[in-house]
Formats: sequence, structure tokens, C-alpha cells
Amino acid sequence: MLKIKNNLGQIFLKNKKKIQRIIHFIKPKKKDNLLEIGYGNGELTNNIIKFNKNLTSLEIDNYLIKKNKKKNENIKIINIDILKFNLLNFFKKKKKKKIRIFGNIPYSISKKIILKCIKNIKIIKDIHILIQKELLNSLIKNKKRKKYGKWNILINYIFKVKLLMKIKKKYFYPKPKVDSVLIKLKPKKNKFKIKKLKYFIYILKNSFKRKNKKIINNLKQIINKNILNQLNIDLNKRPQKISIKEFCQLTKLYYKIIKKKL
Repeated sequence: MLKIKNNLGQIFLKNKKKIQRIIHFIKPKKKDNLLEIGYGNGELTNNIIKFNKNLTSLEIDNYLIKKNKKKNENIKIINIDILKFNLLNFFKKKKKKKIRIFGNIPYSISKKIILKCIKNIKIIKDIHILIQKELLNSLIKNKKRKKYGKWNILINYIFKVKLLMKIKKKYFYPKPKVDSVLIKLKPKKNKFKIKKLKYFIYILKNSFKRKNKKIINNLKQIINKNILNQLNIDLNKRPQKISIKEFCQLTKLYYKIIKKKL
């Protein structure tokens, strides 16, 4: 019987058919640089190792590592929280081969994990993760949704988001309160290139401070109104009506201002 640590948000996928479907979507190759978030009880890991002997798995629960370490000696399991793991160092040690990330991640830190991946986007090939069904709505590009905001824009600037499969809560142990989905996040070759992602995030953060205010009122504290008016953007729109392209234009303008001050 597994010892469940609720503080770690642990849920384990027990259905073998669903596990095989996930592996089908991941399509692990022999030469892939694979990184798993959450070894858990090895449900995914022990199947993927058949295709790739160079798999590294991260697991925060030392009990699970000790319990499973003799199952397959080919698996390298590191006892660490993904949020503290240095992806860049891992990338360098693997001969600078882009990382393929997968895992059944804790629902409570799903956004934090995705944000960490965004900050390391240049070294990531793709991501396959199980998340709560409700979070999918904030990832899919749709301005009509009430939750459309800075998170939705950031995700859709960085990634192509694809829903691969739905998994009902009954297939997990312990049974969560919500259903799950498997998604694929594939980094885009973005046509609206910006030099510094941190400034794009900063512009989004300030733009959505007050969702019901006009974009010009939200940004006037960091960019002079006269400078803002130089752009071919309707600044009387609310932030949820501004396109990704327009947010990129605002970021580029802000970056020029910052460069002059440096």
C-alpha cells in the first residue's frame, strides 16, 4: 500500500491502458534527452525506459525513491523538487541536447512548473504533462473566456498547446476531485520576436493589474503617455482585447526605453 503525502499533492495513475496511451503520445525515442517530473511509483517511468535508457526522473519523496530504486537500475532518480532543479545545468551535462519533459505533475504547482519551463524555453524541445482539466481553459487561446488574461497570453506566445487526451478522476489513486487532461506544449517559432522575455512578462503583469481599466491607464505608470501614443494601437481598449502582436509591440517599446536608461 502506497503512503500518500497529501502535502506533496500526490496522485497516482493506475490504469495500464491510459499509461500506454500517454506513452503513445510522448513517442519516446532512443536518443531523446528525457526528463520526468515526478517518478511517483514508476507507472510511466518503468514503461518509457523500454524505449530510452537515458531517462532522468525527479522525485521529491525520498520514501518512493527508496521503495522503487531496485525495480530498474537504468533509471536515474534525483531526489529534488522540480522548482529547485537547475534545467540549464542538466542541459549542459547532456551535451546541450534539448530536453523533452513529461510527467504527472502536482496540480497545486502546475502553473509554477510551466512558468519555470517558459524561463528555460530555449533548451526545451517539448512538454507532455497531466494537469487538472480546469487549468486547460486558461491555457487555450480564447478571448471570450472569462479567465482570458496575462497567463493565457504568455502561454500562447510561447507554446502551441494541444489537448491529447482526457482522463477521468476514477483512474487515479487517491481519487482527486477533478478530471485530468494530457496536454502537449510545443515551443513556437514566434514571428513576433522579443529580445527579453522578462520584459514581456512585466508588460503583461502591469497591463492586467486592473482588467476593467483601459490599457493606457494601466501602463502610464511605466511608459509615458506621449510615447505610448506613437504606437498604432487602440490604447482605449481593455487589456483582454489587446492581441499578442500588440503586447509584443508594447514590450519592444518598453525595451527601447530601458536600454536608453542603462
